[in-house]
Amino acid sequence: MTNLINAWAGWSEGSAPYILEEDRAVLESARSTKAITTVSSWSAAYKSDNFAAPGDTKLQLGLLPHPFCGDLKNAEIYVLLLNPGFGPHDYFGEYEMPIYRNAMLANLKQSFTDKTLPFYHLDPQFSWHGGFTWWHAKFAKVIETLAESRGVSFAEARSELGRKVASIELLPYHSTSFHDADHWIRDLQSVKLAREFVNEYVIPRVEAGKAIVIVTRQANTWNLPQHKGVVRYTGQEARAAHMTPGSRGGKAILEHLTQS
Repeated sequence: MTNLINAWAGWSEGSAPYILEEDRAVLESARSTKAITTVSSWSAAYKSDNFAAPGDTKLQLGLLPHPFCGDLKNAEIYVLLLNPGFGPHDYFGEYEMPIYRNAMLANLKQSFTDKTLPFYHLDPQFSWHGGFTWWHAKFAKVIETLAESRGVSFAEARSELGRKVASIELLPYHSTSFHDADHWIRDLQSVKLAREFVNEYVIPRVEAGKAIVIVTRQANTWNLPQHKGVVRYTGQEARAAHMTPGSRGGKAILEHLTQS
């Protein structure tokens, strides 16, 4: 059940392309060459001909994999997604901001301290990064509601959520959008590890009332059982992936936290 954690804890950063070794044959196969790119510096990224151009959907293997975020073993709210997004800030953050890259690597190793906010996308020191912008916008109203119900500051409520939420990506490699034309989901070991962890570790915790799951993308692909603690987004709900107090996911988060 901890194969996902062990695989990435034992992963060696080395040099780009940054991929799980068991994924290498698939990602470097002839059929994949037009679907991947490996840029290994901030200057090479912003000087490239298609930097920030719309419609570039290649997997960015010059960026560190992002299979999950947060304390996987102890989280109580698991948000399941398809794959990490990509913006110009990613190359700058990873290649020019050591403190941010170190936070990413610590997350991959699941190496946290008492001063660490495990879900670092809610850490204010990284508010310049698009990851904070995206996740904070998703959770802001839930955090505000939680702060009011707890009688604490917004910052304290945000910190509480940052210690109890974790996200898991089906595919750990960045892209602006993703279409499974090359059968990544079928063939990649990293995808199998993510599914296995959710079904063998997370779901038993859900069934025991210790956690909830919110599936924002590719609900059917995760192969999860029907359970009141598993919220599946579909259709427009999945495209927007709202986590406001009025959304099904936001309601589930607040209900779980007020009961814990």
